[in-house]
Amino acid sequence: MNLENVMRLANYLTIGRMFLIPFFMLSFRYERMLPALIIFVVASITDYLDGVIARRQGTTSFGKFMDPLADKLLVGAALICLTRFKGGLIPGWMVLIIMGREVVITTLRLVFVGRYGTVVAASKWGKYKTSSQMAVIIIGLVLLVCQEYSHLLNQDLDFAIQFPGPIYFMMYIPMVLTVISGLEFLYNNRKGIYELMRSPDTYTDDEI
Repeated sequence: MNLENVMRLANYLTIGRMFLIPFFMLSFRYERMLPALIIFVVASITDYLDGVIARRQGTTSFGKFMDPLADKLLVGAALICLTRFKGGLIPGWMVLIIMGREVVITTLRLVFVGRYGTVVAASKWGKYKTSSQMAVIIIGLVLLVCQEYSHLLNQDLDFAIQFPGPIYFMMYIPMVLTVISGLEFLYNNRKGIYELMRSPDTYTDDEI
């Protein structure tokens, strides 16, 4: 992996997405939902664009690893914010399930990269999981923006900040896909994981 490959445009977008996370969390901290929505949408667009560019320019080991990691950090930041906003819009156990899966899978990816130089790219179900997470978060943010400006709309939209409310029920979709994609990863890489646990020193890249 050389510097030229690392700094391809797709990877610039991935790094940029990670830099947006603190600004997103600050918007939530000060209950400015419109900036939070804009930042998250921009970050989601960069995720789509770096995928398109990567397919045209070719993927790199850096991109295969950092792109899903950036998605996990962005989604994790949003979920944490939602658990703390207005007393909590989603329960902590949902976040634990979603982020617990991410920690386990990311740790396994790090082990594969560190010991064997092998990057396990995101699967189809992993991409469905990420897309559903971002879609539900964006819809939730739109509801929060509408609630924030409900006085201008002459509508009572306080249901958006109730628990359990629409954001809570919608979050079941990405949670289920998160579990499915995690089980798929473990199944698809079962041979590598088994060999890693049994005899990591003799395990080779070809077994993944």
